[in-house]
Amino acid sequence: MQAELSVLVGNAGNWLNEHIRHLESHDIRPVARAANDATYETDFGRIHLQVQDNELQVRIVSPDEAALTTLQGSIFDYLKETDPAVAQRVSWTGVAPAPGQPKNFREMTVQTIRPVSDWMLRMTLKGEDLAPFDQRGLHVRLMIPEAPHGRPLVWPSIDSSGAVHYPDGDDTLTVRVYTIRHIRPESGEVDIDIVRHAGGVFSDWSETAEPGQKVGMIGPGGGYFPAAGWLAIGGDDTAVPAILRILEQREDEAGGQVIIGLHPHQEPQKIELPANFAINWVATSDLVNAMQAVSSPSAANCVFWFAGEAEQARALRTYFKSELGLPAERRSSAAYWRHIKAA
Repeated sequence: MQAELSVLVGNAGNWLNEHIRHLESHDIRPVARAANDATYETDFGRIHLQVQDNELQVRIVSPDEAALTTLQGSIFDYLKETDPAVAQRVSWTGVAPAPGQPKNFREMTVQTIRPVSDWMLRMTLKGEDLAPFDQRGLHVRLMIPEAPHGRPLVWPSIDSSGAVHYPDGDDTLTVRVYTIRHIRPESGEVDIDIVRHAGGVFSDWSETAEPGQKVGMIGPGGGYFPAAGWLAIGGDDTAVPAILRILEQREDEAGGQVIIGLHPHQEPQKIELPANFAINWVATSDLVNAMQAVSSPSAANCVFWFAGEAEQARALRTYFKSELGLPAERRSSAAYWRHIKAA
């Protein structure tokens, strides 16, 4: 499936260069680059960007409508963030997003909730047509009504520009990003592991949620399964679901090192490691030092992966790139949350 977009952006050449630099800061690089164009390959399809005079031209080729809708929404969001006036002029040709519920949205029903440990709950959700959620990305956006009420639920909608509109007022939704821990498309089930922490809106809701309650889910998106090779993988409690899912998917036996940071009140979980992996549980505050202390057996065939607090992720992103000299395909450091400083 294919869609095209042309918008006037003003000094389009500079816009393209700034866009490429922005993506490179997140370790996203084009597979092809020329003076006036760039091509990106993603799990959702290919994106080709080209500039002519003051016009930005975008072409997307995706394997299905859900993947195409995801990329169209991402491009709209980026245009809106950089220049809201440009976003208002977005009009797709070819296959435009169909107004209504996004193709990558599912209404899910709570089946069970049970503790995995003293600090983790596992929520099993059930829905229809979940095969696409087993194919791309690790994460989904989950949503629940901000204020419980007896009225019908109002879920997000999408318009022909690719913009996703979330309801407001009495229908406002709480939206949080979580990792799919397990997925069973054949039975229409996904497991979501939720860190228990008082004051977290979704976490607090999950403590008292009951079977039959509805949860909205959009995705998948974000995160990826690291390349083959010796793997150093680490993160704090919020990254544990992603770390375990990645480890379970490892097909080679190169092995590696797992570093997990815990808070003082948390105890290590029982984890079954793949062949040739070792694990080290550390204090969350020691995560950066622990990751930097990892020694890989072969610099040419190693992968470093981290997820957690934003400042720790930033420090390790710099370390992986500048100190270890790892290419983009063999390093990842993602911010899952950020400390909010008191006013």
